[in-house]
Amino acid sequence: MTDAAVAVVGTGRVGLMLARALGLSGREVRLLARSPRAVPTGFPQVETDWHSGLAASRLVIIAVPDDVIGSVAARLATSAILGPGYVVMHTSGLHGEAALSPLRDSGAALGSLHPLQAIAEGQLDPAILRGTPAIVEGDLRAVTVARELAESFGMSPVLELTAAGKVSYHAGAVIASNYLVVLVELAERLARAGGAGEGADQLFQPIMRRTLANIAAQGSVAALTGPIRRGDVGTVAAHLAVLQGNEREIYIALGREALDIARTAGLGDAAAAEIAALLTGRSPSRHPAP
Repeated sequence: MTDAAVAVVGTGRVGLMLARALGLSGREVRLLARSPRAVPTGFPQVETDWHSGLAASRLVIIAVPDDVIGSVAARLATSAILGPGYVVMHTSGLHGEAALSPLRDSGAALGSLHPLQAIAEGQLDPAILRGTPAIVEGDLRAVTVARELAESFGMSPVLELTAAGKVSYHAGAVIASNYLVVLVELAERLARAGGAGEGADQLFQPIMRRTLANIAAQGSVAALTGPIRRGDVGTVAAHLAVLQGNEREIYIALGREALDIARTAGLGDAAAAEIAALLTGRSPSRHPAP
């Protein structure tokens, strides 16, 4: 890209973090939004009249919620400023460049750059991007620019996916990040039900950190521990006896996945069959006492 400014549309967490990263790299950033917004100290003033910001830019990054990307692209198209010299990319993990379809007639290169990272409220330090995977997609020129941008931020690895492949990938991202939060909340709730009270708060973080470290060091198959991996039929039966409703359904669904991994890791057929029977509501061939 040239030394022209970069227009960032959106003042959410991703937009502000990318704006700061671009600013620290020496690029001029024009921060665009539909309405006036207060931003932290050190950020450029938010512009609601997009004309000058777009005219000064050659790269436009749309960092808005998934459902709003199309309407932002439509507004950019009606500006009649963008042309073949522009690259426009959004930051959605779900959508491909088709979300920018109102801009196809402009001649701009279209694509996407998704930082695979959980950016919580107030976390605007671009250092978070270093070592974060980046998923890129779109036209050849847009993918080239997205890859260069990700690498300049220290993001790694940088992977290119098809638009169709991003949907499955993004479901995986939701499970890995958002549902991890759900699992922690569920685990703490069960500990409270067992009498831990306030002691349940953050109770499981050490074991979760160790599990993640084991996965990083050995891979998921070798890192699996617990009753299903050991073939402890009685322990699984005891858990199922006290769980009800959604908690029981979640335990069973995850247990079936764990059983597949345990089989790969070497769990014997007999124990696997008995645990499978429990997880499908059938009685195992033997009846160990809980």
